[in-house]
Amino acid sequence: MGVFNRFLLFLYTLLFGVVSLGVVLLVFNVIPERVLLNEYQFAVTQWQTGAVAAVVFIISIHLLFCSFAGKGSKELATGDIVLVHGTEGDVNVSINAIKGMIERISGGVRGVREAKVKALLKQDKEKGDCLNLDVKLEVGQERSIANISDDVRTQSSKYLTDIACISNFNVVVSVQSISSGVVVKKRRLK
Repeated sequence: MGVFNRFLLFLYTLLFGVVSLGVVLLVFNVIPERVLLNEYQFAVTQWQTGAVAAVVFIISIHLLFCSFAGKGSKELATGDIVLVHGTEGDVNVSINAIKGMIERISGGVRGVREAKVKALLKQDKEKGDCLNLDVKLEVGQERSIANISDDVRTQSSKYLTDIACISNFNVVVSVQSISSGVVVKKRRLK
């Protein structure tokens, strides 16, 4: 259940908590009957009462459908791990490690100035886990964007299948900016 639906459920529960408290007060005759009838007659003549009742009804229907809608897949953030099956046993690989390696591989492609990767593990009981990688690039003008993205996709896929032993993944490459001019890489002194 998402944050918005949890907020609606909070308001809904709070509303019905107040209504149930009002019913308890009515049962114990805390509120006189003439005051209650006066307030009832006033509330029935106001259009806002019907609008509030309609909104509560719509929220009720929405929360009812949310309770029946099961989510078959679960998306996990970058702090999670991917289980890799080896010949001698299973290995846990951090998504941050995979993300960092794909950033380095993408940054090493000729024409790429900067690469940023968002990694998301989508867990599905029926289809298995799927690693979704969104590679955002800043490229130069010395090579075709299509060739750069093909190289990034090819090298990333090769790494994921051959080195990381991950078979179910999706690599999406998008160019965020195109920079002009020649980049001079500074050498580091050791």
